[in-house]
Amino acid sequence: MNYLKHLTKQSLDATSNNKALGSIPYHLWTLILFTWSDFKTTLIPVSVLGIGTAEVCPSSPVTNGLKAVFWLWSFLLQFNINNQAWSPEEDAKNKPWRPIPAGRISLHNAKILRWFSVLYCGLLSLYFQKASLIPSFVFTCFVFVYNYLRWDRNGFTKILILAYGYPTMALGAVLVTECPGPATSLAEIFNWKKYPELITFALVIATTVHAQDFQDVDGDREIGRNTVPMMFPLLSRVVLLFLVPLWTIVITLFSGPPIWLGAMYYGLSLVVGIRCVLYRSPKEDAWTNFFYSFWLSFTLLHLCLYRRQADVPFTRMDVSTITRAFVPSRLGPLVSA
Repeated sequence: MNYLKHLTKQSLDATSNNKALGSIPYHLWTLILFTWSDFKTTLIPVSVLGIGTAEVCPSSPVTNGLKAVFWLWSFLLQFNINNQAWSPEEDAKNKPWRPIPAGRISLHNAKILRWFSVLYCGLLSLYFQKASLIPSFVFTCFVFVYNYLRWDRNGFTKILILAYGYPTMALGAVLVTECPGPATSLAEIFNWKKYPELITFALVIATTVHAQDFQDVDGDREIGRNTVPMMFPLLSRVVLLFLVPLWTIVITLFSGPPIWLGAMYYGLSLVVGIRCVLYRSPKEDAWTNFFYSFWLSFTLLHLCLYRRQADVPFTRMDVSTITRAFVPSRLGPLVSA
């Protein structure tokens, strides 16, 4: 109740400032603030993944790339308006600079805006690329399930949504980036074999993204959220010591980067894995999350920028290929025998 009174007072104060509320820059900055915390963790890396996965349109590569980034930001806006309008108390405590607790927009208006955001994102997808309506619809369903069915409260359902949500956004960016081609069936457009990077990224997220939850255990416990680190305090850390370097090795084999870049990538994976096990305070977990985000960016770099430079095509790895990658050539005949 005290929070609602405080929120109402802030909203009235903001409304009384007619000059500020009447200016377009004020409203634009309010929209940006809804998504500000996701620029580094979502907008930039998923833009890299989507544009890097796409067959860039030669006639308008820059324009289509900017459209893809704007498409992604619009869907992030939809997600964040719904999420922040559902649980403003959490933001009032942890992120008071966000638009609702800061009084830049009332809770009532934010709830209205969230429904407009759904219509807006659908029309934007229709305008940019009709095929992107499908990932648009799927992502909107994820937003509903995550926020209104409270799937964010359970660690496994939260990971499931994130593992599908990130690639879904990247797929939309792919479709917006590419040139409109001749009419093709939806089955051909959405053939999963065309997007091995997105599938790999989904698996990486599903198995490692709980690294971001270590720093928020205390806050999540207060609001009734039960994340994987809370369910398995020790095991959730130990598995990352093995999974993060393992994913690094597999992706490096697929992408074939220069030795120096692969070494940096693998070294960073060891930093993440070791920190998860040895450093467990909230402050140290925040630093671990920083290194994890950095490692995730390296993952996207390898998936996107080096796919077409790899000596071995991404989708044609077999046992003999992996053996040749790990075993010195002089031992090859012995292994093959």
